[in-house]
Amino acid sequence: MDNVTHSVAGLLLAESMARLRARGPNPESSAHLGATAAIASIVAANLPDADLFYSGIGGSRLRYMLHHRGYTHTVVIAVLGAVVLWALVSLFLRWRRRAWPGRSDSRWLLALLLAGTLSHLVLDWTNSYGVHPFWPFDDRWRYGDAVFIVEPWLWIVAVPALVAASTTHIARVLLSLVLLAGLGVAWRVNAVSTGAAIALTVGAALSVALARVLRADGRIVAAIAGWVAVTLIMAAGSATARTAVLRTIHELDPAAEVLDVVMSPMPANAVCMSAITVERSGPTYRVTTARVSSVPSFAAAARCGQRASVGSSLGPSTRRSTAAVQWGGEWAAPSAELEALARESCPALAAMRFIRVPMWTAAGDSVLLGDVRYGGGGGGFADVHVPRRSAGCPPAVPPWVPPRADLLGS
Repeated sequence: MDNVTHSVAGLLLAESMARLRARGPNPESSAHLGATAAIASIVAANLPDADLFYSGIGGSRLRYMLHHRGYTHTVVIAVLGAVVLWALVSLFLRWRRRAWPGRSDSRWLLALLLAGTLSHLVLDWTNSYGVHPFWPFDDRWRYGDAVFIVEPWLWIVAVPALVAASTTHIARVLLSLVLLAGLGVAWRVNAVSTGAAIALTVGAALSVALARVLRADGRIVAAIAGWVAVTLIMAAGSATARTAVLRTIHELDPAAEVLDVVMSPMPANAVCMSAITVERSGPTYRVTTARVSSVPSFAAAARCGQRASVGSSLGPSTRRSTAAVQWGGEWAAPSAELEALARESCPALAAMRFIRVPMWTAAGDSVLLGDVRYGGGGGGFADVHVPRRSAGCPPAVPPWVPPRADLLGS
């Protein structure tokens, strides 16, 4: 997820916890924690992305692929980070108030920061980039394939309630700008259809009206319910679309072994999906892209847009499209080539610890290895040049299980 969404989630958690505390026997005991708790919750909700300081600044592309959403995006490190942040906030409160926070306040603050860091992992899991939260006990990637990485509906349902709950002018202004920016971008980018932009605008107006008429507890409950509802609706649309893709492949090519179907809803749209299939037919490895409609009777797949970067280097698919599945690009190669590359080149095997939908092009002693999720073929951030044969490994390769271990043999 983007960091704006993580920050909004952190604020929503802080306000929810504050509402619960206000209903307790001593509501005034932690009133002084309001602003500090809100800021700390935002930091906690973004804390796992601290890996960007060593993976994304001055590092190689392969290093970024292997270490972003790496160790800091695990339950063990997220909990440890929350505890460290809690200690720092407690020290700050001790310095500011010349007294340590009370036991009840301290526990409440720790619970809030734990919820914030763990919420980051859950939100990142919902999209197709994935996380591996259970390291060191399980090094496999987990993908939700349910929500686009920047989902404006989450802002629509949550931000108006947070604006109404804010006690400072600057907080209300900043949150209002987030909402307006989200709507403005939705109207300008091609990935959001005109119908979806209209729905977002109407939804924002209704969300603002609801936040104005509900009381403090009611609007936060409504915001949380809306957030959960958006996630579940997107997940249901993705699951329905995935089923349509699998059914269509079985009908058109019964011999194909489907290893994976990568689903990603279009922004603000639970009907239109982007799909990438990973298949094997005997010795042949094949990737296909498609636009998919979860409700073809309402909107045929041919009317769904598709992100331009996905499958940009693929040739046209020869498969017959249906109302539910509009096939796009296709690429195929002998699967033995990838197995040999991973066996004989340690840098290639390292890259495969991230790449979910591999695509490769050999040029002499070098191979351009990429991930079709992000373009592939030279145009994606996950494209790396690796030697065809090399025993030398990149430094500090993490133990993540390659997503396509099913193609790499032993």
